[in-house]
Amino acid sequence: MTQQPQHQPYAQQPLPEAPNARVLAVLSHLSSLLGLVVSVGTLSFLGPLIFWFIYRDRPECAFVRACSAGAFNFNLMLWLVNIAAGILALVTLGIGLIAAVPIWGVTSLAAIIFHIIGAVQAHRGEVFRYPLQIRVLR
Repeated sequence: MTQQPQHQPYAQQPLPEAPNARVLAVLSHLSSLLGLVVSVGTLSFLGPLIFWFIYRDRPECAFVRACSAGAFNFNLMLWLVNIAAGILALVTLGIGLIAAVPIWGVTSLAAIIFHIIGAVQAHRGEVFRYPLQIRVLR
């Protein structure tokens, strides 16, 4: 006698993804680049934070929330590094600019590269894990 596999009619089904979730996730990554250009890097975390606030409580937009949280966390880390480099330059009366200017250049270049990679992966439906991020938003 063959046994039928147990069917669980009330098993948890995966939540449906919002129809435009990938586009919104791509925009959350690219909003950082817009903030980088418009505010010279000081407000690059604002775009992903806005996306996160809008979509944080919508179960069908978990993908958008994860992408925007990652972009925000990475931008926060870059922002803190840039602030530390600026403080170093001030405390040393400008001598620290020898280190601060290259740090600012590297963080700007890293932001451009990693946000583009994040946008491409979001377009594929994958959540990009930024390196060296401080996990504030989840």
